Amino acid sequence: MTLPGLREAAVDAPRRSEGILGVLEEAADRIAGAAKAATPPRVAAVYAMLASAGALPVALRGGPPPLSPVQYADFATEVIARLETAGLYEEARPLRRALMSGRLPVYDLARSYLLGDLDFVASVSRELGAAEWLVRILAATVAAGSARAVRALLEERGSLPAPAREAVCPVCGRPLAGGQCSFCLYARR
Repeated sequence: MTLPGLREAAVDAPRRSEGILGVLEEAADRIAGAAKAATPPRVAAVYAMLASAGALPVALRGGPPPLSPVQYADFATEVIARLETAGLYEEARPLRRALMSGRLPVYDLARSYLLGDLDFVASVSRELGAAEWLVRILAATVAAGSARAVRALLEERGSLPAPAREAVCPVCGRPLAGGQCSFCLYARR
């Protein structure tokens, strides 16, 4: 099974799916910068150790950076605000309500999306009364930002692994196209 990426999440948006992808890319980049800056050095060392061990891609094995729930709530707030600005205000209302009441499991959604567990994403959408495509977009964006943060941490430490298999990203496990990953922005050197 191919792990889903941002493009796959945006395709399901009932309207404005082309414009949504740009919004998601910007949000993922901002999340990556914030997550990288907030990740403790000891966690970066664990990611580097996982990269040197090989096997599963690093972000799949190590998960999103272990930041506070408040930081992950901030990431969700940014994604929701960008969706609202893109004209999806009514659609995003259930996510905003769940976030404000503390019922939106942002880290768990990101972790599940990284692993390709869309059943968990669907169950959260049912529980919140939100459209599944919208919860998938939120999960995909935070997961992509997290994977990009992991990649940036590995690059900073000089620990970025080479692909073990030709067509698979060693950071997030998504397909490589021309040696590049559109999810975590890995580029083969």
